Amino acid sequence: MFVPLTVVVLGATTLLALLAAVATVRGRPIDNPIFYLMIAVEVLLVLQLVAGIATSGSADPRMNTGIFIAYLVGLLIVLPVAGFWAIAERESRWGTAVLLLAAVGLGIMVGRILQLWNGHP
Repeated sequence: MFVPLTVVVLGATTLLALLAAVATVRGRPIDNPIFYLMIAVEVLLVLQLVAGIATSGSADPRMNTGIFIAYLVGLLIVLPVAGFWAIAERESRWGTAVLLLAAVGLGIMVGRILQLWNGHP
């Protein structure tokens, strides 16, 4: 797995979670900086998918490749769903709260991908 890309993905999801947390506490709906960061994170996740599939042959031999790829694909689904939900809930703070939970969930999923890569079941 391409470690620098993984670090950038974790940093971007952390920044997204922080911005969403601030917006949630302030009772603000999703705004342009958050939306653009969501797009950047999604692009990074696509790159992560491509890099993960391309390098999956060099992973720990105990790694379950099917689950690994399923996590990579699952990462791509989380943010668009949360983003549409956040846009639909622009009238309340709960849209950004959903986005906060999605960003935290993405960070956890990336951590799980790293565990799978290193052969942990």
